[in-house]
Amino acid sequence: MKTPILMAIAPITQSQQPGMLLVDKQAKKVYFTAQQLPEPKSQKWLLWLLIISSVLVTPYWLFDKLLHLPHFPINQPIVWWLVLAITLGIPIIAWYVGRQKVHYDFQQVQPLAVDQSTLDKALKYWWFERLWVATVLLLLPPTSVLFLVLYMIKRDPLDALLITVHATLFMRRLIPHAFSRIMVSKRDIEEWEK
Repeated sequence: MKTPILMAIAPITQSQQPGMLLVDKQAKKVYFTAQQLPEPKSQKWLLWLLIISSVLVTPYWLFDKLLHLPHFPINQPIVWWLVLAITLGIPIIAWYVGRQKVHYDFQQVQPLAVDQSTLDKALKYWWFERLWVATVLLLLPPTSVLFLVLYMIKRDPLDALLITVHATLFMRRLIPHAFSRIMVSKRDIEEWEK
């Protein structure tokens, strides 16, 4: 028997035990597990990278629009490549090295058996998460490429930091089966539970 691909959807409580609502999209089944997977290290690393790069870039970018602050283009090719490698490479390396390597054990899952109010409570904001993740996955790669092109043309470190911010936001949402996960609606989960 092939092990199903289980996608975590939302925290839920079943029989007064907290756990996770899991979906097997191929078999159209919904499960519950009390297993707690550790948070991937990449999420923490990328969060810190996002905070640091945002703190560096946001005030300068905002004040630049109001006061026209000076820009310092990078004219040395070695420094230009080094800045590009750091600002684009760090999010990719952090995601690759720290990504989730453990998965839910199918032997420890059970069919979801909760009442409609519990399911409604667990999936209350599922529509928003789906919308947010879809927006991030579809819009941030083009904006990262845009800032890469701007960095190539203007050679401005500000554009390099904007690459880092956008690439980091994208990498934080790039989890296994991200696109399949957001295609599962609340209605699908309710139908598959029956």
